[in-house]
Amino acid sequence: MGLIDGIKRLFTSSLDDSLQRIGETDEQRGIYVAWTGEDNFWSQFVPGQSEAGIDIDPEKAYQIGVVYSCINRIASDIAQLPIELFDESERRFRLVYDNPASRLLNTSPDGVLTGYYFRQSLIAMTLLFGSGYAWVIRRDGRPIELRWLGSLDVKWRRLSQGRVFYEIIDRRDPDNLREITVSGDDIIHLRYLFGQSPVTINRDTIGILKAAQDYAAQFFKNGGVMTGLLTSQTPMSKEQIATLVDSFESQKGKQTRMLPFNIDYKRFGVEPDKAQSVDSRKFNAQEVCRIFNMPPAMIGLEGGSNYRDYENTVQNYTSHTLAPLCASIEAEFNMKLLLPSEQMTQRFRHDMNELLRGNMKARTEFYDKMLQNGVLSRNEVRFLERYNPIDGGDVHTVQVNQIALSELENYSKKVSAPDAAQPVAAADDTDNNDDDDNDDNNE
Repeated sequence: MGLIDGIKRLFTSSLDDSLQRIGETDEQRGIYVAWTGEDNFWSQFVPGQSEAGIDIDPEKAYQIGVVYSCINRIASDIAQLPIELFDESERRFRLVYDNPASRLLNTSPDGVLTGYYFRQSLIAMTLLFGSGYAWVIRRDGRPIELRWLGSLDVKWRRLSQGRVFYEIIDRRDPDNLREITVSGDDIIHLRYLFGQSPVTINRDTIGILKAAQDYAAQFFKNGGVMTGLLTSQTPMSKEQIATLVDSFESQKGKQTRMLPFNIDYKRFGVEPDKAQSVDSRKFNAQEVCRIFNMPPAMIGLEGGSNYRDYENTVQNYTSHTLAPLCASIEAEFNMKLLLPSEQMTQRFRHDMNELLRGNMKARTEFYDKMLQNGVLSRNEVRFLERYNPIDGGDVHTVQVNQIALSELENYSKKVSAPDAAQPVAAADDTDNNDDDDNDDNNE
């Protein structure tokens, strides 16, 4: 019996001890899972040793710079996006301002945390532990408060009827912690792939990076001196050996160490430059970026990008890293924060254009194309830039002379009429004839 199974059994002592994991029926397995959670539940939080000999769990992985940067960048970028509620009934899009769920997500979920911090923490826990949780407090079916939950404080269970409920640790009163059961309809549960922690699944890759990091730290801690062996050409007593070792250790951190006569130092291990520890750490840092689908350039790593410029890298990051996570978050919010009658016509959407806020050139080019092709009006552009509307700014224009769309048909008929140029030609002929007559008279 492994460590994980042993921990599970510790929490399921009330079950039949004769129940065997091998050969059990589906009904028995359902009872077991109902008490202990999914098979991978405990493995997410128990440290596992990687092939590099380093124990890796989510909390230790978070202390590694590359892992921290990837999680912080993704969580912060999504949290800064306004999440808007649209009514899509009758094939039209209308922003909904009076739904309390919008205020909870964008302003404050509980009157204490900001909406930014709440969503940033929720996404960070999802990336680190594979699951992020929030407790929805309702009144008359409407959400009135969202309480962020730590991933270690939640265990979820699935009943035979397919329903899900959660056992959570209620920390509202620090002096009276208690475990309560909450219906799955009242828990926002964001899941990463298969609901498993990416750092746990990829513990070998992260373990190698951690081992290289520890190796470098130990090297500098020893003052750049590698592990070695002191040898003497003459026999030495225990007292002399102890004195020699103490003298050698006391010189730690000095660029030059003094040894007595007839004492030689032989270094063990591979020299850092020959071991290419810097290149190894850079390669493994890029491997960690692949785990989170993060372009290395987005967290300051040199190289690792196949794109010609940074703009394409940002576009790839937005489309293939942020957009899928935003879609997953939106689906969970739609299901847990909207009433059943609203779910047919209303949808939460992240405003991805907010990522262009700091890029004036990209924003200008985007608005210019939208205006020239009549997609946006000037007042719609001003609204996106937080400017007040102007008179006449609701008219949509196109690039041809920037005329109103309502006049486009009349303009098209005018310029394409078969006799449109005839009067001009006749006038020219008349002028020419008059010139000829005058010439004749003059002659």
